[in-house]
Amino acid sequence: MKKEPRSFLPDPADLRWLVRSLDLRSFSAAAREMDVAVSVVARGVDRLEAGYGVRLLRRSTHGLSATPEGAELVQEARALLAQLEDISASLSDQHSRVAGTLRLASSQEICEALVLPHLADLQAHYPALRVELLADDRVADLVTEGIDVGLRTTVGHSDLVVARELGRFERRLYAAPAYLEQHGTPADPSELPQHHTVTHTAQGPAVTWAFRNAQGKPLEVTVRSRLAASSSALVHHALVNGAGIGMLSSPLAAADVAQGRLVEVLAPFASRTVHTLYAVSSPGRRNAARVKAVIDFLAKAAKDRWALAPVR
Repeated sequence: MKKEPRSFLPDPADLRWLVRSLDLRSFSAAAREMDVAVSVVARGVDRLEAGYGVRLLRRSTHGLSATPEGAELVQEARALLAQLEDISASLSDQHSRVAGTLRLASSQEICEALVLPHLADLQAHYPALRVELLADDRVADLVTEGIDVGLRTTVGHSDLVVARELGRFERRLYAAPAYLEQHGTPADPSELPQHHTVTHTAQGPAVTWAFRNAQGKPLEVTVRSRLAASSSALVHHALVNGAGIGMLSSPLAAADVAQGRLVEVLAPFASRTVHTLYAVSSPGRRNAARVKAVIDFLAKAAKDRWALAPVR
């Protein structure tokens, strides 16, 4: 098999077959999604392997996976396909400019609280837009994973991203009324080590929570969790179901508090530390019509319909 990387020009459709086959780990799943025969997808990947002279996929009983060369090509293909979609959108009328596929990554909890309640409105406003939601507490790499928009509560100085602030919030302690009825309500942060606490597995077995004492001075209490969960959404659900006391972002707990499923604990001792929710995108995609439209939409949703007002 002769390798001619300099002269081979791949068909964008073949690149799309490759990307979706790897995303779904299956030729047949990619074919069903795009309503074509499995042989069409497989032949497209075969053409890429023949053209580049390298093996791009590994096939096993667990599904498809990328070789190192395949992973590199998929990264470049995502960027190229996104650019082609932007070109197509820019040549169409103003309303349909927001078109193509937008990949949005966030934690499951933020996705459930901010994105899902407004998804129908977004799709009604932009009928040519297709959205892929990736819900994971892990911070996704925007470039290598082909993410158009990420929702994050931290943005490092070294991150090559463009960030827009959507809102500010505090993190507070909450528990279900049933838990407090059975175990009592702590009157002081020093009582927390005697309670069942729920934390995130990423924090380890011992977690230090920040408070302010009666004089307003910083106070820290370390607890060893009775239950640790691998996502912020699981922590939230565990608290609602009476597993113990845990820390949640106040906007995400607001509906449960209003409906009596959660009660804030130790409110007078809250640290009052302000956190920020950002929408981030890579510099290469920030001007894409679909990226700008979705970030604008989420900013309006956060301001008007989700409790993310600046903390004073």
